[in-house]
Formats: sequence, C-alpha cells, structure tokens
Amino acid sequence: MRRAGGGDESGIALLVVLLTITLLTIVVIELTDKAQVETHLALGARNALQATYLGRSAVNVGEALVSVDAMITPGRDALDDVWARPYPPLPIGDGTATFRIRDEARYLNINDLVGANPEERFARFGRLFTVLGIDPGVLSAIRDWLDRDHEPHPSPPGAEQPYYFGLRPPVIVRNGPVVTLRELLLVKGVTPSVLARLEPFVTALPPGSTTVNINTAEAPVLAALSQDLFANPGVVGRVISDRQTEPFTSVSEACATGLERALPRCKQGDLIGTGSAYFRIEGVGEVDQVRRGILEVVKRDGTRMARVTWTPSNATLALTSLPPSDFLATLPVFGDR
Repeated sequence: MRRAGGGDESGIALLVVLLTITLLTIVVIELTDKAQVETHLALGARNALQATYLGRSAVNVGEALVSVDAMITPGRDALDDVWARPYPPLPIGDGTATFRIRDEARYLNINDLVGANPEERFARFGRLFTVLGIDPGVLSAIRDWLDRDHEPHPSPPGAEQPYYFGLRPPVIVRNGPVVTLRELLLVKGVTPSVLARLEPFVTALPPGSTTVNINTAEAPVLAALSQDLFANPGVVGRVISDRQTEPFTSVSEACATGLERALPRCKQGDLIGTGSAYFRIEGVGEVDQVRRGILEVVKRDGTRMARVTWTPSNATLALTSLPPSDFLATLPVFGDR
C-alpha cells in the first residue's frame, strides 16, 4: 500500500512538472511573438521615417532643378527643360528617392471658371468637359460651388446651398476658390471617376494666376481655349508638332504658326504663354518596400521658390514614366511649410 501511494504521488508530481513546463513554454512563445511584433513595428516605423525624409529630399532636388532652369531658359518652360526630363530613382543610403515635376500652366485653372467674362470662361471649360465626356451639369455645379452668389446656374442646372443642406451629412458650399482638386468630390455629380478624368487637365491655383503654357499643354486643354481650335484639331496638332521640333520662345512666335486665326486675342498673352510660375513636384521615398510620398506646389519668382501647398500623398515609384499619371491625389492641406 505504501508503494502504491508513493507511485500515485510520483505521478501527480510528474503531471505538475509537465503542466508547469507547458505553461512556461506558452509564456515564452507569447513573449517571443510579442517581441517579434514589436521589432517589426519598430523597423517599420524606422523605415517609414527614413522614407519620409527621402521623399522630402526628392522634393528638394526638384525645387533645385526648377530654380536652376530659370537661369538656363528664362521666360520659357518646355518639355525638354531640365525639370521636365524623366529621372531614374536615386539610390540614397538604404533606400531610393524618386521625383517628377510638371508645370501647372499646362492645365486649366478651375478657379478661373468664375470672374471677368464668366460666360466665356464657362464655354472654355464646357469644351474641355465635352472632350472628356463629362456631363455638363457637373460643370454648372462646380461653377455654383465657386461663385459667390446663391442662385443655381440655370442651364444646365447646377446646385447651391439648399441642395447641400439636404445631404446627410450636410455640406457647406465653398463660394470661393478651392484649395485642392480633391475638394471637388464634395460637389454634386463629381465622383472619383469624374475627378480622375479631370486631374490630368485641370489644376487649382489662385484665380487669374496662370495662362496656358503653349509649350506643355495637352491637346484637350489647347482645344478648349476657343471654339475654332475645338473645331479644328489640325491646328492643335500643328502647334504640338512645331513645339516638339523647337519650343516657342514667345507668344508672337506661337501665334505665327496659324494659331492666331483660331485663337482670338492670341498675341495679347492673356490666354497663352510660354512659361509657368507654378510647378507641381511629386516626391517618393522608399526603404525596404515602405514608401512615403509628398506632393508640393511651388511658385517660382525668378530663381526664388515659395511653397504654396505641401501635402502627403499616395506613393508610387512610377514617377519616371513620360505619360503623366494621376496616382498622386492631392489630400486636404494640413499646413504650409
């Protein structure tokens, strides 16, 4: 009987030891797993910080190129300038920095939709919307979003504050210039797909701050400038062909290509120009597959640069492709730097 009792006690002791070892093994595994997670998060945070500063460095390189270009070809900005060339990713430390620069004068400024000669401006954007296949009612809604009155555009019908009060949640109409194109998603009829079609041809800058750069504007933008250009795509094609051979150095030189007959007030320089004061610089930093993007709009005055907006953005390294893409969507501005 004593032997049997001793055996029972030994079995219980062995069970306790095995249970203790099992519990300790679980604790060690949990601690190891937690340590691995914390290490992964720490490395991710480090890589994200490094990628952010690489993106900033890329933007700084872009600023330098825009500034230098003002000394190389003053008064003229074209697709063969140093800022417009595609550059491969720059290896820096453990990562890469990539950037792309585009002049804002290649676009129509959406904030110029209202102002002096409103019907002429409305017709100009109407031609662009026709080329892009966008409902003209969307243009009326955008105009109502920008103008300071409270009367909806009659034809095609737009939308003013009463319409937006009926939304859930309600929206307050801007009744002034938009800061970014992303804001247009609040406007009646502007869906993400509509905005994606607009972004390659439209920008948001202070009203009256830009003319269209005849050396860089895409065909839909040039065709929208007048009804004659809209009806005669051959003239637009000839302008694009001529500038590829040799960029225009003056508005008079551009008008002499036959543009003057299709574009009223061509030589006055109030619609077209050969340079740009505003530039969009997109920078992306990548470290170990962690990417951070920055989108900046700068104003160039001589060789001096002033930042207009500075925003984080969706990041990709496809910045060196020649055809412009719209992957870097401008987010609401969180502050000027």
